[in-house]
Amino acid sequence: MATSISEIVSNAMVYIDDVRLKEELELSPALFYRKMWLYVKNALPLLNRPPQLLGYLQKNAVEPMYDSFEWESENDASLSNETKIETGKIGYEICSVVMRSRDGTEATPYLEAVYDAETGIVTIPQQDEPGIVFEMDFYKDGQFNDMTLTMKRLFGLAIAVVWDEHFERNWLNLQPKIKDASFTTVNEANFAEKSNERLIKNRQSYNDELRKYEQDCAYAKVVGGKMSAYPKFV
Repeated sequence: MATSISEIVSNAMVYIDDVRLKEELELSPALFYRKMWLYVKNALPLLNRPPQLLGYLQKNAVEPMYDSFEWESENDASLSNETKIETGKIGYEICSVVMRSRDGTEATPYLEAVYDAETGIVTIPQQDEPGIVFEMDFYKDGQFNDMTLTMKRLFGLAIAVVWDEHFERNWLNLQPKIKDASFTTVNEANFAEKSNERLIKNRQSYNDELRKYEQDCAYAKVVGGKMSAYPKFV
């Protein structure tokens, strides 16, 4: 039995408390999972203890599929009847439709659209006005080899580490900030130091968990027990 990428992402969200990611999930689940796949892919190499673990996870792995499409409501047909849009996007599990405002600044989930995975047709109900842009994102889940609960936890923590380090390398955070007597700013040097300490602590904590898992796997191999927390390579 395989472990889906969406399940791995759900495990990671337990450790990543980012309200913006939650808002992205609510707005467009397909686009959210497409974005999070980048974190999953970059976190995978961190699962390297014991050395067999990475190869085990990658065995029979399937990458997710994703695509996008855009449609704008028209003056004639879309204002009088429903519109069947032939997107050509066939076989996806999720189709998220977002309605974009005329000026492009606001986006809201559009839940009335119906997607047919066999034909790729998205049906949009009759519209009230023309010129409304509908952004469609499609996603089909990928998978890794079957994982135990411990492995899923480690994967989630690895994704959290990658997410954490993403902000430490942010260009804007590294730039000197404008000082003004009308408001108080934090001390940049102290903030950077504390942030770096937190990053190092989180990485060390993850490495400690991975090291313990490696030791537990080695113990399970020696005693020959069939412990549910450990994969078949033990």
